[in-house]
Amino acid sequence: MAALPGDEIVLSKWTALKGSALIAKEKAAELKEYFSSYFTETVTGFDGYLSVLKEQGIAEEFGANFVKETGSGGIYGALWEMAAESGVGIEVNLRDIPIRQETVEIANFYDFDPYLLLSGGSLLITLKQGYGLVRALRDEGINAAVIGRVNDSNDRVVVNKGIRRFLSPRYTDSIERIYHG
Repeated sequence: MAALPGDEIVLSKWTALKGSALIAKEKAAELKEYFSSYFTETVTGFDGYLSVLKEQGIAEEFGANFVKETGSGGIYGALWEMAAESGVGIEVNLRDIPIRQETVEIANFYDFDPYLLLSGGSLLITLKQGYGLVRALRDEGINAAVIGRVNDSNDRVVVNKGIRRFLSPRYTDSIERIYHG
């Protein structure tokens, strides 16, 4: 399986689910000093979203060219790996990447980039009919969004408010900052 130029890039669920849940469990006492119990329980509950089997099956039925669970290095790491494995370029709009507000709050609290946080629980998928897949996933109660497009360049770009940022081949996962300073 390989991403192909012209494919739309879909992300299922939200980025950084696994890392957020792990931090909420490991740092619950610290987080409860700043956030409500409801907040920490909600984030701990992200564990309920970690299985990707259902959306993987739907993506494969839709004829996905590339399907990979996100993981270490966050969405940025997963995007780089997808492009490198497939020998393609990508352009992604940062504002289209689904992210839970709770994840943003934790990232602000610990001062790290949430797009580099351990991201198990979501799939990076490429195919020609990305918006059709998003509709099919949403019909099954799975959040998803088209976040960009594959191209035939070698550039791996994330655009935010018109500013183009080139991705790097290796990222240190933000979770390392929590546990190792």
